[in-house]
Amino acid sequence: MDFTKTEIPLFDDLAVLTIAKHSNMLEYGDRHDYLYTADEDANNTDNVILLYSGVSTDKREYMSGNNNYNPQTFNTEHVYPQSKLGSGNAKGDLHHLRACNGNINGNRGHLAFTDGSGSYGVKSGAWYPGDDWRGDVARMVLYVNLRYDEPLNSDISTDGKDLFLKWNREDPVSAIEIQRNNVIANAQGNRNPFIDNPYLVTVIFGGAAAENRWAE
Repeated sequence: MDFTKTEIPLFDDLAVLTIAKHSNMLEYGDRHDYLYTADEDANNTDNVILLYSGVSTDKREYMSGNNNYNPQTFNTEHVYPQSKLGSGNAKGDLHHLRACNGNINGNRGHLAFTDGSGSYGVKSGAWYPGDDWRGDVARMVLYVNLRYDEPLNSDISTDGKDLFLKWNREDPVSAIEIQRNNVIANAQGNRNPFIDNPYLVTVIFGGAAAENRWAE
């Protein structure tokens, strides 16, 4: 990779690398083998941290007809909605799948993201992921755009890509994002480069500078 490049040339090279490294195409049903390790609570390895709520929940509580454990409280959120994905491979890509409370996942549905403040929830017919999760969401959505060329339009955001650039700046990379990136790279071969360095988003799309994790 030539990181002296900027804008579209850098985006294109990152896309080529991200696609080339994606050596293990997982089916959606394969997620159970990896997702709960990716989303694991570092303070309690029997639990996962759920998206949006941040609640630490027993891994055995995943919702499935094949699961005999009770209660069953969480399922899998496609951060880039499954109904809006054009590529079959994207459905099982762990980089935008997250363990999520089933009721919260249902409330989000396939609503576009919108800006807000405070906790997660529906805001004027769109979805705000919450202050603590907006950067995570931005970097996952930007990954899907990079890897699958899925659009950053009004179907996914009330303010197009600019919303995700803003969130990427405002909410720095978290420990669970780093953990997920490492686990998922081992599972499917590729990384989310915007977790490795959010500043790549700035170099590609412009605007105010995001966190540069490679700065000396």
